[in-house]
Amino acid sequence: MKQIPVKDLHICMVTALDVLNYDKKVIVPKGVILTENIITRLDGYSVYYICVNDQIINGFTHSLINAGNGKTSKDSQFTRNFGRCCELFQESVMGTLYRNEPFQAKELLKSLIALVHSESNDMSVLHSLLNMQSADETFYSHCTTVAVISYLLAGWLHFSDDDKMTAASCGIFHDIGKILLPPAIFRKSHDLTEREIEAAKTHTTEGFHLLCRNRDVPEPIENAALMHHERCDGSGYPYGLKSAEIDRFSKIVAIADTFDNITSARYLALCTDPLSIVKFFEDDGIQKYEQEYLLTFLKNVLSSYSGEDISLSSGMENNVIFINYNSGEKEEFDIQENYYRSIMQLSSKKNVSIETII
Repeated sequence: MKQIPVKDLHICMVTALDVLNYDKKVIVPKGVILTENIITRLDGYSVYYICVNDQIINGFTHSLINAGNGKTSKDSQFTRNFGRCCELFQESVMGTLYRNEPFQAKELLKSLIALVHSESNDMSVLHSLLNMQSADETFYSHCTTVAVISYLLAGWLHFSDDDKMTAASCGIFHDIGKILLPPAIFRKSHDLTEREIEAAKTHTTEGFHLLCRNRDVPEPIENAALMHHERCDGSGYPYGLKSAEIDRFSKIVAIADTFDNITSARYLALCTDPLSIVKFFEDDGIQKYEQEYLLTFLKNVLSSYSGEDISLSSGMENNVIFINYNSGEKEEFDIQENYYRSIMQLSSKKNVSIETII
């Protein structure tokens, strides 16, 4: 066992002791094989030294990208199409800010729908979004991702085609108020001071007022900019609205926005596998979100891993063959317990989690 700086860590090293944060909570358990993603998270948590075993596990070098497809996310058609969506969105924002032009909503929607249909099905779209997270972590990529996820979720909820388009529009413009924030705050995604946090929260009202200047912007899009941080239990901002007071499209965007934030490297990639995504939403409080929307979303996210080859933090490899959604009456109130039990019985294996999709 030896103690080494985080900056000198390499993949395939094995933790010799639990890695703790400043609150003495376990970030990475003992006996876990380090991956590039875990090392990045450690740096994000301001951990400077950890203890590792002298032994290095050879051959465990899978990335989050499907290694069998013969190409990286940067080379994929989906990523190129995604980049074009981001560029078009940026051009629209710059035109509105500096040339007083209207938002190019129709052109943006066309490119977004073309992006969704560039893959064979919704699950392929979701995988492509997750696999390309490290490629582009800008404001524009975040809004584009939220737009695509909002469109998918509206479809899973059986919204009409017009409502699916509205959901996508709400997603692309939900954070538009951030472009009016001071540059120093706009560029930061975490480690904000209390004063900066309060200033950042104004992006909801600023975005609402910015969109209201354009008479052609539908009300749900204005509402999404204003309400995407409101929560059904009244714990959100800027007004502490409760479930019945929140626009239904804003409820969709709230889930999509949170999902991208917790899986994005820009926000420290708090969740790196489907089970940790479920755990986050349960720990955060499922009562904060529209329960029907959230359960539908999580079921589809987890279904996307059925049939996938995965590697575990223990170094083992397995295949997801079945996901159980009907494990008892407690499902509504204990998502984490049910889903952790559903995928390969991982709940019975301490310090083991899904690490990568092969």
